[in-house]
Amino acid sequence: MPKIIVYLAEQERNALLQLAQREMRVPRAQAALIIRQELRRLGMLPVQTTVSDEESNEPQEQGVIHD
Repeated sequence: MPKIIVYLAEQERNALLQLAQREMRVPRAQAALIIRQELRRLGMLPVQTTVSDEESNEPQEQGVIHD
């Protein structure tokens, strides 16, 4: 899977970390989920009809790398 580095301000990073913890995901998986959801909302990706494993409440280990 190709990697993309996303630079976040401290406030954005903290918000991502809080959301990831609340959703029981690792931050990189949470960031990847947010990106996919926004791309679907904008019509750039097809809308899914079922909930995938990556959108469940289980912790995930794949996605965007963070520092």
